[in-house]
Amino acid sequence: MTRVTACACVLWMSLDVTVALAQAPPDLSGTWRLDPSRSRISETSGLAGLAKAGAPETLYITQPRNGTLVVESSMNESHARLYRPGGTTSTPVTVGQTGSITMTSRWDGRSLVGEGTREFTALPVARIKEVLSASADGRTLTVEVASSAAGVESSSTLVYSRTQSVGPCETWPTPCKTSPR
Repeated sequence: MTRVTACACVLWMSLDVTVALAQAPPDLSGTWRLDPSRSRISETSGLAGLAKAGAPETLYITQPRNGTLVVESSMNESHARLYRPGGTTSTPVTVGQTGSITMTSRWDGRSLVGEGTREFTALPVARIKEVLSASADGRTLTVEVASSAAGVESSSTLVYSRTQSVGPCETWPTPCKTSPR
């Protein structure tokens, strides 16, 4: 009886590990460069707050252990979008228009799905849906953005490629400072 119990426990623990690994979210962290030739960009349906309109050229994604995704761009360094799978986030927007974006996020296979509203002071409230998907090899990030405001619908498909280089710091939006020698 003891061997049967021990075998059952080992089998149960193996099943738990297998299920946990199968459900692990994909790694979206890294630096991503927009591929305009593979993207369909609408000026009215982009990543609000990360670019004045349309799509940011570069995305920086951090994915800490607590599960929250932090998405930033070089166009608006002081602003980051937060996604908390299984929860809701509200992010202030100060570039272009002022207001906020409130999103509820969840993992759906290899995709992070965020749905919510964009509320800007000078525009009607918009319903927003963003889907961030990683390719199986982890080299491509596709961001699908759909918005609907005052009966007008628009969408964009933004295709990004993972990059290992962020270029020389002199080309950054806030360039590095060199010390006098």
